[in-house]
Amino acid sequence: MTSAPVVLTGIFCQLCREFISNLFAFDFSVQDTYPSQWLPKESKKNPDATWGDAFRHHETFSDLEASAKICELCNVLYIDLAPMDPSFCQGWLGLYPFWFGGRSGGNKLKGHFRAGFSDSLTKMPWGGHTIGSVPLHSFKVCRRGSLKNGEDVPYANAYRRVSAIPVTLQLSHISHMATIWQRKCSEVHKDCAKYTIDSELPTRVIDLGDTKEAPIRLYESKGEKAAYTALSHCWGGPIPSILMTANKTARTRAMDSDALPQNFKDAIQVTRALQIRYLWIDALCIIQDSKDDWFREAGKMRFVYAGATVVISALDAPASTTGFLNPNRIPSATLNDEYAVQKVFPEMNYYLEKCPLVSRGWCMQERFLANPILHFGKEQMFWECRSDFMCEDGSKYVGDSSGHVMALFLNIRKRIGVSAAKGAKLQWKDWYQLLQEYTTRNFTVSTDKLPAMAGAAALFKSTTTTESSGTYVAGLWKEDIARGLLWCAHYYHAPGRRVWGISQTDEISLLAAPPQKRAPSWSWAALDGQLDFWALRTSQFVVEVVNVSMSVGENEFTEACPIGTVTLRGLFARMFYHPPPDSPGLDVGNLTFGEADSINDKTVTLSGCVMDLDRRSSRFCSVILIAQANKSWYFLVLDKNRDGSYRRVGMCTAHSVQVDSAKFETLEVAIA
Repeated sequence: MTSAPVVLTGIFCQLCREFISNLFAFDFSVQDTYPSQWLPKESKKNPDATWGDAFRHHETFSDLEASAKICELCNVLYIDLAPMDPSFCQGWLGLYPFWFGGRSGGNKLKGHFRAGFSDSLTKMPWGGHTIGSVPLHSFKVCRRGSLKNGEDVPYANAYRRVSAIPVTLQLSHISHMATIWQRKCSEVHKDCAKYTIDSELPTRVIDLGDTKEAPIRLYESKGEKAAYTALSHCWGGPIPSILMTANKTARTRAMDSDALPQNFKDAIQVTRALQIRYLWIDALCIIQDSKDDWFREAGKMRFVYAGATVVISALDAPASTTGFLNPNRIPSATLNDEYAVQKVFPEMNYYLEKCPLVSRGWCMQERFLANPILHFGKEQMFWECRSDFMCEDGSKYVGDSSGHVMALFLNIRKRIGVSAAKGAKLQWKDWYQLLQEYTTRNFTVSTDKLPAMAGAAALFKSTTTTESSGTYVAGLWKEDIARGLLWCAHYYHAPGRRVWGISQTDEISLLAAPPQKRAPSWSWAALDGQLDFWALRTSQFVVEVVNVSMSVGENEFTEACPIGTVTLRGLFARMFYHPPPDSPGLDVGNLTFGEADSINDKTVTLSGCVMDLDRRSSRFCSVILIAQANKSWYFLVLDKNRDGSYRRVGMCTAHSVQVDSAKFETLEVAIA
């Protein structure tokens, strides 16, 4: 062992004291020989070699629970491990600093260690798919103070590089971190510097006054420019104190801040901490019982969020009454003045997809349109700008190549936002990538699905290029409608799988029809559920678009229920749908030209058929060929309406096609 003693000043049990002292003495590195409390990975008493050399900690979960009442480190471990299913907490607790990380090899982050119970190690979740990601239920020794002047810390020395998160969130700390992040944006980020100029105030804002003691009131702006914040939050049910026609006049004189839900109170505190006078909150600044006011202000969302000096994001608050300024966030075990132990935060993709705010439909465009965003998570803050996604612990989230929808959205936000601001060219595929993230989200009010995209659509249309200044029709663009029609229920392909294509065993997302018809059947907005847009994966479109006719909703971004017809001319055939075997997880069927045809006869079969709704009933249907790339063909699946038009009911992605194209006829069909 090396000689690197550490003086522990916190309150620890003997096991934790020994473990931490050993880590520092080892210089956080694998050893040839260990003290008696350690079990090398080759030891017969070590239950899983892939977890590496083990420090044998408490013998049972109950022992850990009892020790957590007096030991700071046991408390950190217990708070993280206790919510697990009891079946994960069997056997003795092991601490593993040198686990094996798959393709990335053994853990190289000094100061990081996993925790797991000996009889449950194979059940423990990893939590992310990025190469080199740290698994869930891991912990880290981290730095409490600032780095020494001139100190250059290698990436692997995480115990010096990573900063501990304050357990209690103070307004002064919020202001301090925001100042650091804003300065970086203005001085380093060329795509952020232009956004520091005050924008025109929205129609109404909350005036917080000149001092913390000043009363707050609703202020109707007069076109003046000033700094303001905007809150992005989950309603989570009825909100008390919303703006109504009856109380608007009174609120321009004064508002009772004590009557506001906790999210709004917290937003007021943050806005004041940032030394900004005005705050915009949808429920307080849009008249909720006025349809005209609601639609007018919904159409201005692009400018409200794009113009905010800072957007305040309540990531983990599921309702307006929850609040997001959690006084006690992540537990910490203080080793001494220099170091502490905290849990390792989960991989950002894994974390974001579970945040309540990320699941809400309205909040997508709020994040998409905003410039700088100050996110409040339950355990740390984040700063998201057009250049970076910076975490309070000093790390950065840059998105990755895994194809995860959270990572893709981060890159889309950067690319589209920067391009639109510069007047640069946007491409149609950017819109489809945006929709892939959007369709993962949910709505309390079904008819909000299209209005909640109004700001994003307006931004996309407003670019100065010919390609993007298109005609908006039911969530798509008339000038690229053929590509826009090629959407399908999302299939859950294995992480890292490079070849796109639906196979017979792929799990397919469930789609649902809204309570009332919301859009033409050809529009993605006609259904609820996560979608894939195949225009991102093929470019050989062969169908001819004869006409796109909208009787309701052309270029109306806030129209909730557009009505229209798309007329196509292409290879068409009547076919029979063979559903998949009636087994859980099997959702992909086949199409043949006759009911009695065998799906094993590839000369008459199109595989890869995914029906939008009813995937278990065999039936006749029709198909029209939309795109064709060698032996990969992409069809819309249709049913005929009584008036002779058709409605979309599914999509077929057929690969290695052996069907003779002569079996199809060229036909013109109208899809409503």
